[in-house]
Amino acid sequence: MYRDLSTTSSTGTPLFDTWEDVYQTIIPFVDKHIHAFVSYYNDQGKPTGENRITNLLIHHFNTLYQGYLPFYFDKNPTQLIGYRETDIGVYAKDGKMNPLLPIFEFEAKKLSPSSTNHEYVYGERGGMERFKREDHSKHLPHCGMLGYVLCNDINHWSNQINTWITKLANQSPIKGLDWQGDDELLHSIGTNGTIAKYVSKNKRITLADITILHYLIDLQ
Repeated sequence: MYRDLSTTSSTGTPLFDTWEDVYQTIIPFVDKHIHAFVSYYNDQGKPTGENRITNLLIHHFNTLYQGYLPFYFDKNPTQLIGYRETDIGVYAKDGKMNPLLPIFEFEAKKLSPSSTNHEYVYGERGGMERFKREDHSKHLPHCGMLGYVLCNDINHWSNQINTWITKLANQSPIKGLDWQGDDELLHSIGTNGTIAKYVSKNKRITLADITILHYLIDLQ
């Protein structure tokens, strides 16, 4: 169950005053509703384009709740500094958070026969690497990764992702980017059919560690 939306401000909506408020509201909401996305995706003809899948997921989250939500999902939020954009931003409608900055961000990667799959982890377009490099979510303590599984299975990809991370941890840091120890790996915190959830705690170049929640979604 996500945070009780009856915990409200004077305008009748829940307050986002701290990052803990954000985490305790956004993540349980995603946990509750992401499973229904698979059938919605199937109903839309099972597109294989990464951007199209992301657009469908945003629409799914924004429209499935029949009532007022104190936040909304949007595509390609810009960053405070630099030209990078993450794939999904969540914005607050109330509380003390800046309404022009995402209170949570997701980077999405397709895991398929035609994709450069290691970019889930590393490379110029590497999802986890961009969070570690502070290209993404520099103002946030938490963020998310979405893996759209279009071949093999979730267990295959979680093992492969951890193999890539372990290999990087055994190398010398490159341009200040250091992959350190067990915390950087994906640790399972729940599986339910077509969805598996993991968490990692990742070292950034200059800022405090960032916690990444990973959702691997089997869309086959």
